Order: sequence, then structure tokens, then C-alpha cells
Amino acid sequence: MKNNYVRLGGILFIIAAISAGILAWLNGATSDLIAKNEAMASMDPAVLEAVMPGAVMFNEYEDTALVDKIKSENDKFVDLLTAVDASDNQLGNVVRTWSTVSGYGGDMELFVGVSTEGKITGVNVVTHSETSGLGSRTTEPEFWSQFVGKDAGEGITDFDAISGVTKSSNSFLSAVNNAISIYSEYLK
Repeated sequence: MKNNYVRLGGILFIIAAISAGILAWLNGATSDLIAKNEAMASMDPAVLEAVMPGAVMFNEYEDTALVDKIKSENDKFVDLLTAVDASDNQLGNVVRTWSTVSGYGGDMELFVGVSTEGKITGVNVVTHSETSGLGSRTTEPEFWSQFVGKDAGEGITDFDAISGVTKSSNSFLSAVNNAISIYSEYLK
């Protein structure tokens, strides 16, 4: 009887090990495809227009050494992109960052556009885990449009939080301020 349990335990272990190996291989094999799909999602015309009006594309920032430096010094920083129009003229930069303060459902990931004149051009939430109908209201233009036109050279302290959704509003603000901090320190 005892040998039967050992044999079944061994079989279960082998099945689990094979399954873990297959999942690890699939994760590695699809990681480039997942990254490509995320990049394509960021090129959605609605995202482009919300973050940088007039932009037709977000290109990788040319100075990869600077991007690596920012990543090493700011653990919430995701990426730095250049927004261009149809004639390939640079309209500004787009900082992709996580919030530094958790919302009700966790951190938020945002695109924050900054014009060549140093003004916030738009914001778009990439991912969030906020409650539908409450914290998710931070993704609506009625909320994020208050940041458009603000100076990206200094942090924002005065803003209209959504009533009853203070944690989510503060999380959103922390991501915007992290983008401003990155812009001020590395791009200004």
C-alpha cells in the first residue's frame, strides 16, 4: 500500500515537472510576440490621439543608453518613445511608466505625452486593476484631460480627484508625476 502512494507521488511529480517545463518553454517562445502585440496596441489611433494629438506613430527613443540609465535609476519607468506626425516630424516624447503609489486595485501603467515645448499633451492608461465604474473612471477623458497643458517641468500637486476614488486618483497622479520627473531629469 505504501509503495503505491510513493509510485503515484512519483508519477505526479514527473507530470508536474514536464508541465512546468512546457509552460516555461512556451513563455520564452511567445515573449517576443507578446511584446510586439503590446507595441502594436500602443499604436491604436485612439491611443495616439489621446497621448499626442497629431501623432501617427510612437518610435523607440534613439538614445538607448539614456533609456537604460533611466531604467536603472527608476524602477517604475517602462519605456521612452518619440511621437512623430505623418511627415516624420517629432511632436514630443511619450513616457510609459507605472504609478509610484498603489491604487485600490494596485499600480496603474500610463503613457504620458510631453510636447517639444515641455507641456503635457495627453495621458492614456495602459493597464489598471481598479474597480469598474469607480477607480476605472480615471481612464476617462473627463478626469485625465485636466493634466493636458500642464508644465512638465514641475510636479503636479493641485488636481481634482474623483469623489470617492481618492486612492485611484492618487495612483494616477503618481504615475503622471513620475513621468514628469523623468522628463525633467533626463529630457529637459
